[in-house]
Amino acid sequence: MAQRLAAIVSKARAAAEPAWKVARTETLKQYDALMAKNAQYVVKDKEAADKLLKQYVFTQLAKIPTGVTACKEEANVLKSKWGQLRELNTSEVLVAVYVGFAAELYAWMCIGEIIGRGGSLTGYNV
Repeated sequence: MAQRLAAIVSKARAAAEPAWKVARTETLKQYDALMAKNAQYVVKDKEAADKLLKQYVFTQLAKIPTGVTACKEEANVLKSKWGQLRELNTSEVLVAVYVGFAAELYAWMCIGEIIGRGGSLTGYNV
């Protein structure tokens, strides 16, 4: 039995080896070409490379206040338009209807999930 299994493994390895060699060489060629093309972006200094992740994270975190400010401005615009509901043009009314419809669909989907769980808000009974 062990000899037969060893023969099968040997045949499988012999069949897969040419494909593996081709895939390996092509992958290495593509990797080398990619690295040669983008060598200018590789950071050689170890200390600078160690700081890259922190720089990225904190750069993204620094963008949060400007996003919050933009959201507040958009909310103020929406509040002012809501106060002048009768003066909206047709396209703005259609957008409001579409948003309302999407919110209603999402609400019904959530209610359906709750009903599907047997009325449980905490999760599925397993």
